[in-house]
Amino acid sequence: MRDAKGNLWRSSALYRADLDGRVDPSSTASEAGTYVGVDEAGLFWSMRPEGPARPSPFPIRRREADLRFAPAQFTVEMVLARRVVDTVEMRRWIDGEGVSAFAVHSPGLVAHVYAPRSALVDGRRHPAVITLGGSEGGIDSADMYAAWLASHGFVAMSVGYYRLPGLPKDLVRVPIDPVSVAVDWLQKQRYVDPSGIGVLGGSWGGTIAMAAASHDQRLHAVVSLVGSPAPFRGIQRDVEPADFHAVDKPGLTLAGKDLPFLPYRAGASWLDDTDLQAQAALKAAMLPLERINGPLMLVAAGDDQLGLSGQMAAVAKRYLAQHARKQPDQILYFSDAGHLISPLWQPTTYRHELGPHLQVGGSPQGYARADRESGAAVIRFLRAALQR
Repeated sequence: MRDAKGNLWRSSALYRADLDGRVDPSSTASEAGTYVGVDEAGLFWSMRPEGPARPSPFPIRRREADLRFAPAQFTVEMVLARRVVDTVEMRRWIDGEGVSAFAVHSPGLVAHVYAPRSALVDGRRHPAVITLGGSEGGIDSADMYAAWLASHGFVAMSVGYYRLPGLPKDLVRVPIDPVSVAVDWLQKQRYVDPSGIGVLGGSWGGTIAMAAASHDQRLHAVVSLVGSPAPFRGIQRDVEPADFHAVDKPGLTLAGKDLPFLPYRAGASWLDDTDLQAQAALKAAMLPLERINGPLMLVAAGDDQLGLSGQMAAVAKRYLAQHARKQPDQILYFSDAGHLISPLWQPTTYRHELGPHLQVGGSPQGYARADRESGAAVIRFLRAALQR
């Protein structure tokens, strides 16, 4: 497979065929290669880049002159006695041929819509999900989430909130108001169920998703992928050597007012009740999750070295229990995954190595399990919450 930068990725596995000469990766163990054991997706997540060039941790490319994404091309070779005896070409889609995508031109929005083509014309109203990317900024990650959701039947709207023309350059005092503007726009569309709108975000997008839904009762489901229920401090960009530089300023605003944030505390455990200063800061910064008008799903990583999502999910669980919330909230916890959990089923061998200045944690095997299980769980959760 070749990634967006043209780098070649390879994987291999050594299987022992059964008496009929058959190999089924879902039940046949790999005895050697880039992964071992039984894993039907092992050949895909264990792919490694060749050559010295630094590849993208998410090897995804756009189609030419299109908002949609190009399928990943895979070549699978069967080797017997060191001889290639068969070759199969495969394509893996994020958004299939039945998905349409278009830009939204509306005041207060930088957004794209991804939807099943049939949903736009069948005369019925469909559930919709607003998608938000993380602190990398732009709209690419939100687009990938939206394309993936559209392939599963949702109308999805990716929304940019910073590092795009006309939007803030740094993650400092970034308005979350565009999420509500997106709800306004979606509720006016003839193909959207106005009572079936949710929001999904990754990393800072997950935090914004929870913040927006805590203040907008028209959002009826929230998915936070490694987000925090209490916003961290803001981020200044384009600062050497890591590009990202945390500053003691609020990251988010709502209706022109700063949202509280967690200040930096070296070695702080936000679950330690004996640390009174930490608990006071946490109480001040917590989002009012009890106000969310629908279920909340938190996807968290136990080895998240960037956003502490495992610890912060435990904080959210404790907070929700204290407020006796009645919604069917869910927490998915993956102990050996890091900050870059993705439902998009990409190779995971390089995801934890982003250089010396940005530690995200996780292991290839941990990411593979988290990707596989979280993606399916998110789709089930959103269908149960939004489909009428």
